[in-house]
Amino acid sequence: MRPKGAEKELSLMDVLTPRQFAVTMLVSSSLTNRDIARFMGISAHTVSHHLSHIFDRVGCGNRTELTVRYVHEQDKGLYDKKEFSERLAQLRKAARSTVLKTSRQRSA
Repeated sequence: MRPKGAEKELSLMDVLTPRQFAVTMLVSSSLTNRDIARFMGISAHTVSHHLSHIFDRVGCGNRTELTVRYVHEQDKGLYDKKEFSERLAQLRKAARSTVLKTSRQRSA
């Protein structure tokens, strides 16, 4: 138990952008950078870039540490259903937006 006045530890959802959190969820599902890139409609290089920023932000050194933290936070119930659903909706919207932009750029 924390002493009174101690700061609450922030979850990954609190610290990461919606896009970075999406990458974290996909990494935790054992997908490769190439698979994540295909799923999100971005390049594998961009996924690597996101992971580098994620590792810096949360203090993890690799994919395994990130996955352990994500699963641990899920098990602790840090992601309440409403907040998690809202974040997933944001991720889906962002993914659709990326796919539309990519489609427009390719057809131009």
